[in-house]
Amino acid sequence: MGTCYHKTMMKKKSTWPILRLLLALLIVAGGFGFIPNPALQAPLGQGEQQIDWLARQSPFLSTAYADQQATDLVAGTPLADSPVSDAPNITSPSALVATADGTILWERGGLIQRPMASTTKIMTAVVALEHASLDMQCTVTMGAANTDGSSAWIMQGDVASLYDLLVGLMVNSGNDAAVAIAENVAGDVFTFVDMMNTKAQELGMKNTHFVDPNGLGEDGLHSTAEDYLILTRYAMRNETFRSIVCMHDATVYINGRQIDYFSTNKLFYRMDGVIGVKTGTNYMADNCLVACIDHDGMLFYTVVFGAPSDEARYDDTVRLFEWAFYHYRHVELINSNTLVADLALKSWPNETVPVRAPHPVAISVFDYGGPILQEVELADWEGSISRGQKVGRIIWSQNGEVLATSDLVADAARNAPTFWENISIKWDRFVKGIGGNPGYSETKVYLPGTFEIPIGF
Repeated sequence: MGTCYHKTMMKKKSTWPILRLLLALLIVAGGFGFIPNPALQAPLGQGEQQIDWLARQSPFLSTAYADQQATDLVAGTPLADSPVSDAPNITSPSALVATADGTILWERGGLIQRPMASTTKIMTAVVALEHASLDMQCTVTMGAANTDGSSAWIMQGDVASLYDLLVGLMVNSGNDAAVAIAENVAGDVFTFVDMMNTKAQELGMKNTHFVDPNGLGEDGLHSTAEDYLILTRYAMRNETFRSIVCMHDATVYINGRQIDYFSTNKLFYRMDGVIGVKTGTNYMADNCLVACIDHDGMLFYTVVFGAPSDEARYDDTVRLFEWAFYHYRHVELINSNTLVADLALKSWPNETVPVRAPHPVAISVFDYGGPILQEVELADWEGSISRGQKVGRIIWSQNGEVLATSDLVADAARNAPTFWENISIKWDRFVKGIGGNPGYSETKVYLPGTFEIPIGF
């Protein structure tokens, strides 16, 4: 009896590691696509549930699949009601990507109020820049020097220019610099915070409230991704702000000490063209990143709030930017070789002139933004016409907003009929008019009513 029991236990000990190894191989194989993944074959709702289950089983799968939600908005339309097939997969609960003019291309939880940690310092810098000169000498108090968290390495009794403190604030995310700026610009932190909230209201940030100049506050500090898009676009119009937040590193001299700063924004090392702007991290806000990038001469903004990890905020930001680059780009609407119409010359019985745009027209456009309408307006033409003479215009619009316009010109010349030719033409029209013929050619427009935007490149 004892021997049989021993043999059974030995068999269990030798088999269990093999079973565990097989189970691990199955999970990894599923992650790399060696076995079918039911989550990718299921309808959206069911697939989301399966992906969520898989993500809980493996950190690798959680990163690989990220997240895509039916309530995500593409050009303001919920993903569930949209034809979009390649919306961004990200992990953050609140995020967006937008163009330079503030048009939001993709959004998740854009109106959800969340704490925003050190991205608060964007507003701190804005208020300081608008209420004090860059060369203002600021004295560092004991309270400022002893502020918790990330530091600009300033000390009690230091005297620094506002500019140097702003560099420490935005590059090294110095909480101490934030307090020093507030105390010197407004006299005390509370007054400065009131100035921050006043500015937020002026900008139309309806869902934002600040409680301190550095984002350390736990109670009452909140904003939204949409509000932060408003703030960041506004801040980036200030050349000094823009020059500071694009620094990878910086050196300042305070009271004879050299202080070297290195940007907390790792996106500089992940993508080309990054020009700012600010990170934010604490246990209340999780991981935040507000970013701006110059891509092919076009500016794009992202706001990411509440990412589950430091790496996730950068991964999400990269995904959002790359998706925007793919779907928002320069498109040529027309060029001077495009035959738009043949314009009837009503002074003649059967004469027309070709009509073209005098110059190419190109715009930046979002391919998921809806159809672009092309409206051609042409004049009724009688008498002589010269080559290059304006005869009308073309209007391009999307969702009721005019995107571009262009003049239309004659691509040939024709003189008006002479006196005797005119008599002959009128007699001919009289005769043809009896049979219902107008006696002149009809204008023909060849340009379709809609400009088809190819999806992606």
